[in-house]
Amino acid sequence: MAQHPAHAQNHRHPDEPRPEEIEEALKGAHYPSRKDGLLRTAEANGADGEIMAVLRRMSDRNFDSASAVIREATRVE
Repeated sequence: MAQHPAHAQNHRHPDEPRPEEIEEALKGAHYPSRKDGLLRTAEANGADGEIMAVLRRMSDRNFDSASAVIREATRVE
């Protein structure tokens, strides 16, 4: 029997944004940046609702790079 996609190796649900989509939504962000700044950047870049929802669920702290944002985003997805 096939494995449910959410239980696959990467544990990412098919509707959740891929790390590269999040990174694209944050193109032009200045680091370090707090969550509210990242949300503004993503919104200005036309990020979809799924990406915005993931960013909103992240902790409100300073992120020093896009990689740090991706790590946090994959934890909260």
